[in-house]
Amino acid sequence: MEINFECKKCSDTFNSDIGAVKINEKTFRPEFEKPIICPKCGVRTIDEVFLTELGQSQMTEATMNI
Repeated sequence: MEINFECKKCSDTFNSDIGAVKINEKTFRPEFEKPIICPKCGVRTIDEVFLTELGQSQMTEATMNI
């Protein structure tokens, strides 16, 4: 599954293949099978990126099947 993110460090918008998406039942935060990789900054955590509007739609679609 590819999700569209914006890097908080470099402000670049990019797609990252994060594999399967799960929701942590304790924190209600998404957990990804693969790391988020910014083309300029490398591996980023969920706290180091923003979900773009497109990314929010993609995330909703990914979690609807859980």
